[in-house]
Amino acid sequence: MYQKLWSIVLLILTVAILAGCAPKPYVDVYMEPITGQENTVVNAKTGSITVEQQGVQITLEPLDEVELFELTKDVRINPYILVNRRSVDPLYTVFEIRVRNSENKRVVTGEIAILIDEHGEQYGSLPYDYFKDLYSNVRPRTVVFQDIGYRYYYPYPRSYYRSPYRYHYPIRYRPRYGHSYGYGYGYPPYRAYHTYPDPHYLNSARMVLRETVFDGGKLFPGAKRSGLLVFDRLDIGATDVKVIIPQVLIINKEGDRSEIDFEFDFRQVVVVKE
Repeated sequence: MYQKLWSIVLLILTVAILAGCAPKPYVDVYMEPITGQENTVVNAKTGSITVEQQGVQITLEPLDEVELFELTKDVRINPYILVNRRSVDPLYTVFEIRVRNSENKRVVTGEIAILIDEHGEQYGSLPYDYFKDLYSNVRPRTVVFQDIGYRYYYPYPRSYYRSPYRYHYPIRYRPRYGHSYGYGYGYPPYRAYHTYPDPHYLNSARMVLRETVFDGGKLFPGAKRSGLLVFDRLDIGATDVKVIIPQVLIINKEGDRSEIDFEFDFRQVVVVKE
């Protein structure tokens, strides 16, 4: 009986230790809305901005590290973050977009949005086809570790290399290097591993992208559409940024057509750690 109870206690302690060691996301950089624009409504709680023009409502809400982390239950299939032993780092600057056609006969939005920072640098949002090509061209990657007794290093992989790796261990060398390290064989001054992204997690991450990246489309009266606008990671030195949803086509009840740009102003804030 005591042995069984002790086994249960050990299991609980092991789970608690593993949970405590798991990396947790912390907000280092976030976006806050800039108020004062005409026809805009700011939600202070979510940090979102809603712009309404000619019966079309578009809401943009920036997502921080914590919100990106919570997009998937399994971090191994989350294509928007890089998880290592100590931290969770976002790979992109991401906004959630929600579009609603309140009264028009038809509204058509494109899949590309524009982000302009205060330095005049312009970014286009990354469509799903970009990620599809990226994930289709995954190749094995060699990771190099320094020998025992030295600080090991490895280059961080790109976003599509965050799936668990299957390691192909190096061939053991003869002891001509002088040390066997207890294995009976010597190693070179470094160890090279060829890593292969797991196809299961790779496909799952691609499905997450397919389901979340905003791809535009046609909206009939009363229809809604939402998704994520994904940009290359914004430089940490940039503060004021403008996001533009360009050339939204509006066809009103009378059949008249017009194209309107929707603009949103945000300020990037870096959290000061004490």
